[in-house]
Amino acid sequence: MGRKPSGIVTVLLKKYWPGLYRAVSDGPDGPKKLALKWDDYHAAPCGVMTTTTEDGRQVAPTCAQVVLKTFWEFYKLSSGMDHQEATAVLEKMAKKNLRDALYHVRKLAITHYFAEKGKRKNKDRVIAENLTIEDDAGWQSICPTWCVNKKDGWCALVRYWTDDEEFKARSIQNKANRGSGGTHNQGNKPFPLYEKDMVAANGGQEIPRIQVWQAAHKKKELVEGKVVYYGKNEESVDSYKKAFKSLHGEDSDPLSEPFDEMAVMISGHGKPHGRTSILNEVHKPTITLPRIQNMTSSSGVCMPPRPRCLTQTSDDARMTEAYEQLQEEFQHKMHEYEVANSASREHMQEQTKALFAALTAGAPPPQYVEPPVVPPLPKMPTKAEFLA
Repeated sequence: MGRKPSGIVTVLLKKYWPGLYRAVSDGPDGPKKLALKWDDYHAAPCGVMTTTTEDGRQVAPTCAQVVLKTFWEFYKLSSGMDHQEATAVLEKMAKKNLRDALYHVRKLAITHYFAEKGKRKNKDRVIAENLTIEDDAGWQSICPTWCVNKKDGWCALVRYWTDDEEFKARSIQNKANRGSGGTHNQGNKPFPLYEKDMVAANGGQEIPRIQVWQAAHKKKELVEGKVVYYGKNEESVDSYKKAFKSLHGEDSDPLSEPFDEMAVMISGHGKPHGRTSILNEVHKPTITLPRIQNMTSSSGVCMPPRPRCLTQTSDDARMTEAYEQLQEEFQHKMHEYEVANSASREHMQEQTKALFAALTAGAPPPQYVEPPVVPPLPKMPTKAEFLA
């Protein structure tokens, strides 16, 4: 069995990491930026490959194009699979793997630093004890091999970790959100591969996706002879069952029948924190909660109320209800923004590919077509700001 696609993607992300770069759109005199996201790979030129145009100019593809092109030299699609859809999945994987790679390289750098000092600290202890490196010289002494040729990028990355207040605040918040009890038993295995392994263990027979998700969020060890879920996942499964039965009748079987995205949205009261309470990142809902409310209001389906605080005064309750309505409107606008932004990005990628193909073939560049209009990014005030 060869290397898994996710591992190859991570290797390519490290190999073609832009470090500090000037965006293609900004020209050679533009400001330098630090590559922290997959979008930076789309903006950064890759100096590894170049193409000479008719007028003698050297044109470099973006780092994202090189990562994708190199990946497809290792893998090919099965017959009948859509290449565009596969590339969309690949880009989603690259986005997540880059975030994970930058998180882990920081922890590994700290473990190597303490190892050189004769103090053995594994990654778990680094996280538990919140260890770091205090001096710049210490960081520079353990520059990872994939950053050796991009020392300026490594220095900028270190400054981002140590000096950026927004990063520090987000890091503290993320640590609190993760908790200490875990969230699933998949390990570093992505859900599609976890699902594939479960199907193989079941003799090749398909397993309803909701059952796979349920299995991934149970603890492997029994507690007093009972199955225990991670976090609040048991409540999420129970809420999904109730929502499914309210839509399909009491005789329906929520865990054996194909999952219903309306039940997913209803059971978690939409996406209050940008995430569904069940099947998050496994399935992206194509419908918003306000639309579901409009659809079900005339069908007799009862929408479960949002959890309320019993000690609220009537004024507090009205303000809370108004804020929740604002959240639902925000989610609807955010969905429209994501659809438009995705369409605009796909358009720009196609334009870039067409330009690169024309330059490679020595043909005139294609006519530029304006991308779809993307609405402004919706903003959601915090509850404190809303109540002020």
